[in-house]
Amino acid sequence: MTKINNGEWRLLEELIEKKNEQESRINDTNIAQPALFAIQVVLTASLVSWHIYPSFIISHSGGDQAAAFVVDRLNLEETVRMLALSMSEEEVENKLLKGIEHLACIAVVNSPRRVTITGDEKTIDEIQQILSISNPNIFKACVRIENAFHHIK
Repeated sequence: MTKINNGEWRLLEELIEKKNEQESRINDTNIAQPALFAIQVVLTASLVSWHIYPSFIISHSGGDQAAAFVVDRLNLEETVRMLALSMSEEEVENKLLKGIEHLACIAVVNSPRRVTITGDEKTIDEIQQILSISNPNIFKACVRIENAFHHIK
């Protein structure tokens, strides 16, 4: 059982017991993302329990978190954050993230002047504080999600 948004939610109930689409919350982002992660990790754990080990791991998008967990680059307790910005991809790469690429990266380019960066909580909080002082007119907002997707770690 998982608590999401102060409510209880059970993965097996969503996948097996829901009789119709209207009852299910599986398409809600705050349900879908943890569900995808859980399913990927459980499938991998099952394979390993049967002594089937991956030679290679290829991932995309939300699968990156599960892949990082499988190869022991991310543990279940680690968290990351995301910050939405009104800056171009070029500005973020050449000015904001220059020299700290190992701590944060561009997660999503939504438009020419809307990007989302991701990294560990401390780094993202520091970037937001720096931008508040150096560029107070630039839109910046922490993305309120439980799991940050599109992260390098």
